[in-house]
Amino acid sequence: MLKGYTGKIAVINLKEKRVEELFLKDEIAQKFIGGRGLGAYLLYQYRQNDIDPFSMKNPLIIASGPLNGTKTPLASKIGFFFYSPQTGFFGESYVGGSMPKYPKWIGYDAIIIKNGFDTPGLIIMTEEGVEFRNAKELWGLGSVKTDEILRKEFGKKATVVSIGPAGENQVRFASINVDKWRQAGRTGGGAVMGVKKIKAMVFISEENWLDSAEQNKFQDLLSNVLEKFRTDEGVKRLREYGTSAMATLANNMGFFPSLYWNYGFLEKWEDISADKVKEILIRPQPCWMCPIACGRMVKIETKWGQLEMDGPEYETIYAIGGVAGVTNLAGLLYLNYLADDLGMDTISLGNVFGFAVEAYKRNKIDFDVDFGQVEAMAELAKKIAYREGIGDILADGVAKAAKKLGLEDIAIHVKGLEPAGYDPRRLKGMILGYASSPRGACHLRMMAYYVDLKKLGGEPEEVSEMKVRTLIEFEDFMTAFDSMILCKFGRSIFTIDVMWEFYNAVTGANMSQKEFRRALERIRVLIQMINVNRGLTKEHETLPERFTKEKIEDPDGNLYGIDASEIDYMVSTYYQLRGFDKNGKPTREKINELGLDTL
Repeated sequence: MLKGYTGKIAVINLKEKRVEELFLKDEIAQKFIGGRGLGAYLLYQYRQNDIDPFSMKNPLIIASGPLNGTKTPLASKIGFFFYSPQTGFFGESYVGGSMPKYPKWIGYDAIIIKNGFDTPGLIIMTEEGVEFRNAKELWGLGSVKTDEILRKEFGKKATVVSIGPAGENQVRFASINVDKWRQAGRTGGGAVMGVKKIKAMVFISEENWLDSAEQNKFQDLLSNVLEKFRTDEGVKRLREYGTSAMATLANNMGFFPSLYWNYGFLEKWEDISADKVKEILIRPQPCWMCPIACGRMVKIETKWGQLEMDGPEYETIYAIGGVAGVTNLAGLLYLNYLADDLGMDTISLGNVFGFAVEAYKRNKIDFDVDFGQVEAMAELAKKIAYREGIGDILADGVAKAAKKLGLEDIAIHVKGLEPAGYDPRRLKGMILGYASSPRGACHLRMMAYYVDLKKLGGEPEEVSEMKVRTLIEFEDFMTAFDSMILCKFGRSIFTIDVMWEFYNAVTGANMSQKEFRRALERIRVLIQMINVNRGLTKEHETLPERFTKEKIEDPDGNLYGIDASEIDYMVSTYYQLRGFDKNGKPTREKINELGLDTL
């Protein structure tokens, strides 16, 4: 077996409470690398078109990459894969905290969880094996309390993975929480755990560092990247301010979605800015093997009591601050805390808040809520988590709620997933970033906002073939991060070439650079095959109609909009360059070229 891999996959059957082991072949490891690639490969084995995300047939897959469990800095993420309760398509979500060294240290490259418990249960994984416990006493508790109870029993070195009431009640945007404050938030993995009645998972292991095939080469690479971490300006900014610094640029440029996507900047945004977060900072909070520490451990006195927690990061500031209009820092943190404890993705939740305001103003719901009303939104969050009253409708997310309420004309989502904090009317690379993302409106699959801000494919407002080609290169670049797995805040340090060198040094695979890049393309095409099997067509790969009908204004009074032809051009050009047909289906030639015909 190649180094960097354990060569084993654990298949946990919750119905029968037993564990089987599968062997990971070198050929599959090299073709799909790990993380996102391995997760997609394993999910493809469960590709029946009729699998309901809320059925026991929906697998929950945890996959690591060849760098997890090694001493590589920023090997600080791990991935969850499943069919998404929000979109019905490929579901993926990544998380940091203390979890990424697992499951490798325990002895597995991936874990597949099949079926579910009959009653709420707990999974404990150690090097000695897997233990199943009753979790009835934990069911109904918030994620914070659950973590505290389990950590008291298993110690500080354990990793606790849990869901809150939102996951238990199958809120479609429920998160999977790690170490209280880290979330695999996107696409509804917490609801999948809830369906399976998994209240929590606990991972425990002694240090089991993985050896590298070429130790001297690995040490040289480590030295080089560590030196870059010491001098990189972007790293310094993240360490000082975390991701919240993006709010300043977003408001100044006019791409900060505000008051449910009606504006490109927010009045009084300075009150929830990075400088304000810095005033309540206790310390930067790093994930496992992270030299950056972008997390913000903060403490603040509020009318709801003292809050000491990790947060808020940019996406929470955008969604709860911008889209929901909360410019009170204490109120924003309180809603952030509730989201974490109840177990909900803050991006989706903030968008649901904003949508609820619009729905109330149009007399479609009778829950009285307006932008910036913290108390009303807190009450609404609880109703959503427990599916009470209007919360039962909103718990299904903006797309499905809009359909039930007759508000599809104002609903902001792609494929059922609410977008992140970058308005595509101002940053037009995000047109393709949102439209083509396999998991729905996502900023991280292509990192198109970064391409626009750095003008790597032309000006931010430009739409061109050059930009599409650049975005495809970045999509493969991001696939490398998600498959190795590395945190994407290393984007200025870990180029594709550097990652390729790490891959060979760790694994001993001696893979050519060309084949490494082909593996990245292969992963993306396989994920498209999964989605096409689930019914994906070009009709799904577009933007909400509001983006083509309404313009936004920046602080200087400049207006920005999107023409429908720009969406069609970027998606059609992307399909052509990716080797997809006009409906988004990978061509037989592309499938054969990448060796996917043998799956």
